[in-house]
Amino acid sequence: MRGTSDNPKFEHAFNEIKAASNVDTAIRSLQAAYDVDYVTYHLAQTIMDRIDAPFVRTTYPDAWVSRYLLNGYVKIDPVVREGFLRQLPFDWSEVEPTPEAYALLVDAQKHGLGGNGYSIPVADKARRRSLLSINSDLPVDRWQELVANCRMEWTELAHLIHGKAMLELYGEHDPVPSLSPREIECLHWTALGKDYKDIALILDISEHTTRDYLKTARFKLGCATLSAATTKAVQLRIITPLTYPLK
Repeated sequence: MRGTSDNPKFEHAFNEIKAASNVDTAIRSLQAAYDVDYVTYHLAQTIMDRIDAPFVRTTYPDAWVSRYLLNGYVKIDPVVREGFLRQLPFDWSEVEPTPEAYALLVDAQKHGLGGNGYSIPVADKARRRSLLSINSDLPVDRWQELVANCRMEWTELAHLIHGKAMLELYGEHDPVPSLSPREIECLHWTALGKDYKDIALILDISEHTTRDYLKTARFKLGCATLSAATTKAVQLRIITPLTYPLK
């Protein structure tokens, strides 16, 4: 649901992004609405701190994108590294670059990229992680003011763009079904070996309600048995049996 911000920039960006046909159009709408230099959306699967199978859309110049790829900068980019480790949005000034990353930062400045940036990590129920980053060459004081005024709006728009990416990748047939928080909780405890009675006690709900949640979760996952449903939920990263899935 759209937030309550009365900022006309947000209103315009929200409507433009919602109507966008793809992620590229969406990030350019955000870029234009807030008059920032560059916007990048980066979706990746992260396993043991390694980034795999990226889906990236950016407004950076083609020349810089080519240079970034040819030099393998993604392997040392401190924003990308931090972005897929962190849970909360962060200003780039909070990130301490490694010695090898300084070459990337210097090269970026030589190619006209501003040193100010703000990144917003996004994670959905399937544990698919993405990063929306906004880059600017504004003076530091004006940049800080912009972030302070717009960070909540940008976070909401980041989630909207993430949804746009899922639609672009999977169309109306997203392989990950939309399960409710309670359905996910019940599947999680089932994967840990808890029975209906145990789960009811843990979640402070009735055993009958527990059965209903697990039944609807099983149907949404398209499985004939609860065992198959929990296995599929793990495979789709809806739950991880070793950690509690909800914040």
